[in-house]
Amino acid sequence: MRIKIIHNPQKHWTEELAGQVSAFLCDKDHEIVTKDANYTICIGGDGTILYANHRNELSGRIIGIGSKSSYICQLTRDSWEESLPDFILKKSSVIIMGLNASLRGNTHTAINDFVIHTHDYRVLEIEVTINRKTSSFRGDGLIISTPLGSASYAYSAGGEALKPEERKISIVPICPYKRTFTPTLLPENEHIEVKVGRECAFIVDGIFVRHLKSEEVITMEKGEDLLFVEGVGKYKR
Repeated sequence: MRIKIIHNPQKHWTEELAGQVSAFLCDKDHEIVTKDANYTICIGGDGTILYANHRNELSGRIIGIGSKSSYICQLTRDSWEESLPDFILKKSSVIIMGLNASLRGNTHTAINDFVIHTHDYRVLEIEVTINRKTSSFRGDGLIISTPLGSASYAYSAGGEALKPEERKISIVPICPYKRTFTPTLLPENEHIEVKVGRECAFIVDGIFVRHLKSEEVITMEKGEDLLFVEGVGKYKR
C-alpha cells in the first residue's frame, strides 16, 4: 500500500512516532509516499486531521493516531502498533460527510464545523436563509456542523450529538438572545445562506480564516465525503 504520514510538529512526541510508524510499515512492505496515497496516517490528535484537511493534504482512507481523549483518531500513541496492521487490511470504511462554504469566490471545507463568532464581545446580528425562508437572531454567533463535528462545539452549545456516519447538517446558535433561534437539523442536500450584521470572525474546524465584513454572505452546503477506517467517532478507553 502507498501510505502518507503527517505529524503535528508542535507536539514533541509526534516526530519520533512518525519515524517509528514509517519504519514499521516499510518492514511490512508498504511504501511511504507524499501524494496519491491509499492511506493517510495523521499523528498528533484530532486537530492534526482537521489541519491536514484545511491544507488539502488528505488522500485515500484516513487513520488518526492520538490520545485516549481523541474522538476522531481511531488509534492511540500507546497502542497503535498492535492495531495498525489490521486497520490497513480492513475493507470497510466509515463515510464522513464534509461541508463546503463559499465566500468571495473561495471555497472552504470542514470536517467538523464552520463557526461565525463575535470578535469583540458585542452581540452579533445574523440572518440564516434555508430553503428561501429567512430567520434572524442576535447572539454571540452560529455553528454549522457536520455529523462528526456535532459531538463537539455544537453539542456543547445545545445541539444534538449525531452518529458520525449520519447525513445531516446541524445548525446551532451560540447564546441567542432570548433563545429566538433554536438548534436545527437539516437534510444533507439543504442549501444554507448566512449574512452577518457587522464584522465578525469566520472559523473553519477551529482555525481562524478571516474577519467577515458587515452584510457579507456565506453559502454553505454538503461537501465531498471523506473515507475513514472504522473506529472514528469513539472516545478511547
